[in-house]
Amino acid sequence: MMRTRLAQFVALTAILATHATQANIFICNTASGGTVTVDHASTDCLTYGGKELNPDGSLRRPILTAHQQQAADAAAAQQRAAQARAERAQREQRALLTRYPDRARLDEAEAGDLRTPLGLVASAQKRLEALAVEQASLKREAQFYPNGRYPADLRSRFESNALLAHQEQRVIAQQRQEARRVRSQYAALLRRMQALWARTAAAH
Repeated sequence: MMRTRLAQFVALTAILATHATQANIFICNTASGGTVTVDHASTDCLTYGGKELNPDGSLRRPILTAHQQQAADAAAAQQRAAQARAERAQREQRALLTRYPDRARLDEAEAGDLRTPLGLVASAQKRLEALAVEQASLKREAQFYPNGRYPADLRSRFESNALLAHQEQRVIAQQRQEARRVRSQYAALLRRMQALWARTAAAH
């Protein structure tokens, strides 16, 4: 064992001396578990790995097997992806703090986003009220036909009134659902912003 190590050391020293101003040195693993010292990246290096030394004997780079290189590339890709996600999160947080520096600005934004659905609900409710007045008038007119045999014009107005009332009710239901979605979105955003505001205040 000692003789083998001594022989390797002597061989390495000789190669280093010969190539001190020339090529780098390659120490390659072998199939038997040993190592060989050569002046180029041999098949052993590419198959079993090893390391490349500078002419002065310092490590220049490890030589990885194909499997090791694949694993290293995958790990590097994961690290780059994680770094990119972290940078995106930081940019998003800065943008949120710029847009919503305090609770008042957040509440103002929520009120703005609720203005349209709530406005549509209010308008639809007014139209429903008008349709209800019209329906009451139609019913008074229908009293003159106790047998239910309404004239075509009266029947048509009843049907139109009912259709329009149904449409307004649908608008109200849809816009109330939209308002609930907006409120839920801002409730989640408020929880996030409270954490960001607290972190910012602590940093100052």
